Amino acid sequence: MAELTFVGAAGTVTGSKHLLTVEGHHFFVDCGLFQGVVDVRSLNELPLPVPAARMEAVVITHGHLDHIGFLPKLVHDGFRGPIFCTPPTRELMQIVLDDSAHLQQTLQERGFHHERPHSPPAYYNEDDVAATMRLVKTVPLEQQFDLAGVAKVTYRNAGHIIGSAFAQFEYEGRRATFSGDLGRYGRPLLYDPEPIGAADVLVSESTYGDRIHPPDPSDELLQALVEGIARGGPIVIPAFAVERSQDVLLALAQLQQRDSRVATLPIYLDSPMAAKVDALFEEFPDAHKPIPRDAANAPFGVQNFHLCVTTDQSKALNAITSPCVIISASGMASGGRILHHLHNRLADRSATIIFAGYQSAGTLGYLIIHGAHTLRIYGDALPVLANIVHLSGFSAHADQNDLKRWFGTCTSKPQLYAVHGEVESATAVATLATEAFGWQAQVARRGVTVTI
Repeated sequence: MAELTFVGAAGTVTGSKHLLTVEGHHFFVDCGLFQGVVDVRSLNELPLPVPAARMEAVVITHGHLDHIGFLPKLVHDGFRGPIFCTPPTRELMQIVLDDSAHLQQTLQERGFHHERPHSPPAYYNEDDVAATMRLVKTVPLEQQFDLAGVAKVTYRNAGHIIGSAFAQFEYEGRRATFSGDLGRYGRPLLYDPEPIGAADVLVSESTYGDRIHPPDPSDELLQALVEGIARGGPIVIPAFAVERSQDVLLALAQLQQRDSRVATLPIYLDSPMAAKVDALFEEFPDAHKPIPRDAANAPFGVQNFHLCVTTDQSKALNAITSPCVIISASGMASGGRILHHLHNRLADRSATIIFAGYQSAGTLGYLIIHGAHTLRIYGDALPVLANIVHLSGFSAHADQNDLKRWFGTCTSKPQLYAVHGEVESATAVATLATEAFGWQAQVARRGVTVTI
């Protein structure tokens, strides 16, 4: 008998942890941190249903923090089994976990200042990350691997970020498919998600299951850039270091070919972490579509490109008053170098701030796009005078149409559990599965165990 317990990403978007128990053997599918508002972050402090030392393996679908960010805590608490992932995900995991440990340590040292008064103590440090990475075992797409002799697993391309996969488990004559985060169809950088095939159980993400993404955002980005140039000041783009920065860079490179005004804009990438992710696209050329490079070997063919690695290089951007593009993390302005740029530019009427994605409730980015007139950053109350633009077409998550298309590649009628979404979006996905495909479907609830 196999059982599935929804430990995280059930009723919430973050904290992906699915406990799969087969013949008494315990495995996690993903092991992420809860992120967002205080009540959600506090879920990280709850005890796991099975002690870390009794977990036998972890199967990771991709390298985002809400899917891998709890791994060092699991190892710190006694887990010693293998951690499986694809080769690109292993390299991305190193980058993301190193950054997470550093950020936790920095917040701890600063006493949780800067709009995060309710931050918990650090969950882990660099030593825990190093111990975690020693447990990682990479498996390519389409190559089956064994879990404790009671299950077989195969990764298939999910098209969400570089290295992302959905995981198909075979056990006791049955098959359970875990989507991880599913990508979109027809994206410039990544290949489409692979078909599902047959499944008895489908655990599907539902982040945008109740909506349709707008069309390609290139025209909107071009308009925002042209208007930003006309305002006369810098254009700041908060963007996640993983995937979103790469999507924005590729879009800028394409717009430089379309519009002479954009072609002359200096482009600054102020994110050492994003630069490391850029390098993964060179290291794993088969994990994505072919990408251009310009004569200067700048990423994705961007012209007038400048990489800011050191703190001094980042600070030097504060002196720029003419039009340029500054891309910096994090995408929701919840930490990192972007806070310095917003501190310097929010009160500048000539500046433009372009948010290129979803902003979670409680984040600084959320407050900005929802019309806050004054914000406090680094203890200073700042009027919001810069022009604020919000583009939503860059999302790497499948929308309702993408999910419907992917569900249509399933050759059976599985029991579906909608996870990794707010209640409204998860309910919409369950309803879609039932009405469009005749499947049995329900919204996963945290702490509930089902027989699969």
